[in-house]
Amino acid sequence: MKYILYIIRIVLPAVALCAHLSTASAEGIRIIPHSAYVRNDSLHLSLEMDLNAVRVNTLTSIYFTPILKGEQDKLELPPVIITGTKRYRFERRERTLTSRETPLAIPYLVLLDNQKTRSKNIEYNISIPFTTWMGDALLLLRQEVKDCCDLQLLGTDTLTRNLAVASQPETAAVATAVPADTIERQPTRKQQPIGQGTVVMPLIALVMTSGNTYISVNQQTRSALLYIDYPLGKDDFYPDYKNNRKELKKVEEILTPLFTDETTRIHRIRIRGYASPDGDYRNNEQLAANRSRLFSEYVCDAYDIPYHLFDVTSVAEDWDGLVYLLNRTQPAYSREALDLIHRYGIFSGREKHLMELQGGAPYKDMLRRLFPKLRRIEVVVEYEIERKGSDE
Repeated sequence: MKYILYIIRIVLPAVALCAHLSTASAEGIRIIPHSAYVRNDSLHLSLEMDLNAVRVNTLTSIYFTPILKGEQDKLELPPVIITGTKRYRFERRERTLTSRETPLAIPYLVLLDNQKTRSKNIEYNISIPFTTWMGDALLLLRQEVKDCCDLQLLGTDTLTRNLAVASQPETAAVATAVPADTIERQPTRKQQPIGQGTVVMPLIALVMTSGNTYISVNQQTRSALLYIDYPLGKDDFYPDYKNNRKELKKVEEILTPLFTDETTRIHRIRIRGYASPDGDYRNNEQLAANRSRLFSEYVCDAYDIPYHLFDVTSVAEDWDGLVYLLNRTQPAYSREALDLIHRYGIFSGREKHLMELQGGAPYKDMLRRLFPKLRRIEVVVEYEIERKGSDE
């Protein structure tokens, strides 16, 4: 893959901040999409972000949020935040006050912009549970500025028109992106850069405090795919049924270390249940929703986790997953099956046409080999670790 360099020329407008005149500027920031590949059911995305041109004053913060966007789906990734000292303190207080009932999204990285800053080069590496629509999604970058009130949108740039996800990592960069047009924004008035910058390693926000001590905040995400067995027609979760104890080990391996470390705080647990496309849609929809809810209740009770930390969703019929498996495994009938899936809608006889394909043999093969892989529960745990240290 060719490394594709995106230079985004942005000049952020001056913002009045609670009786203080705040200025922020960023000209010629560079974003390089390095790679995008799928491994172990997760999408691994790597970006290089050169934000050295970004300047903020003590009361301002700027948010850079990567976004994956498909035809009908969208996923906002954790933002990179460059912030002034007072703005960081305000937001830390806000997080403390709201974390129990309405937890705020965990940023990928928080850079404190002050006189001790040397560089703002960031390696943005993240892995998220993969779903098929991500394979050819747009990769966007949204920029926002925050003062004493709400976030104000500065603009959204297209970094990659087609993510072109590979099925496995390569030694060089993987995802060949389609260059996007460079977007220029002109200032409404002349800006004055304020402050210098700070280099922080990926996933760690380094905040200088009094003296030579610091607090490092490490934001992380861990995920697992569980293939739960259910008695025929049941949606209740039975931990001792068939292979379920082995699958539960995946959750235990994620959660147990988090509870033994006093510096770790769980921010959110996302649970999504998927059903395969065979059978009646309404039954599948209810089955997937109930299984997601009941499994989340089990985890909530088993680990004594407040239920407001859970984000529970479901997918009634995972056609995207089937498309992905057909493309990945390439059975002899894959082209014809994919053509039928794209030609007919869910409620326009799609499954019926698949059942009739080549006398029904391909559908039976999908029932045996592919559909069981679609019946799964996706668990994503977002958490952060705070540690104090010294730069001596």
